[in-house]
Amino acid sequence: MSIIKTVIAVFSLLLLFSCGEDSTGPSDPGDYLPLSVGNQWNYSISGYMKTTDRDSFPITGTKLTAITGSTSHQSGFDLYMLKDSSCTVVTTPDTTYTNTEVITEYICRTDTEYRIYEDTVTTDYELLMKLPVVLNDSWVPKPDEPTITRTVHSTTTDITVPAGSYSDCVDLRDTDTAEPGTAFDIYISRGNGAVEFVVAMDDSTQTMHLDFKLTSSTVN
Repeated sequence: MSIIKTVIAVFSLLLLFSCGEDSTGPSDPGDYLPLSVGNQWNYSISGYMKTTDRDSFPITGTKLTAITGSTSHQSGFDLYMLKDSSCTVVTTPDTTYTNTEVITEYICRTDTEYRIYEDTVTTDYELLMKLPVVLNDSWVPKPDEPTITRTVHSTTTDITVPAGSYSDCVDLRDTDTAEPGTAFDIYISRGNGAVEFVVAMDDSTQTMHLDFKLTSSTVN
């Protein structure tokens, strides 16, 4: 997975959903990723990039993740629409680059999995999280990217971000055997959703670090 694909994938992982055989009503307060239309999460972005021929330069930005509606997959189960809007600013000695991105994904929860669909037709999906959550459990999240492994790295991480302090967060960590210097961690607080995630890359040509911290949220 390239670093660009890693970042885009992370955008889609700050999620909140439910589907399949589960109720389509208000989400259980105990859900790892609580679902209700109108829920939203605001994040600040900070970090840096350094290449072999340049000094480090900063990366800043904001991201809004919102559940904007519900729909159905053509196979007959319920999905929730997740809209992710981000603005990232990269400042170099020469100029400033601004990148805006809007991604819509379709989210589903079964009794044993949280799933991410690219659309309402495709049957392939990304396996975000297995249920129940078990420390050190691991799986390949996407069938077309077999070199990537997602692992339950921790179930007891304490996280402090601008939105507050959260205890016993689940840390989902992705690693890629094709790019051993690239990884990202997603920290999920049960009942609150994703509170922080970190993207890191370190190879022979460049180093990159991005930190997304929850600044505020509306969770019904």
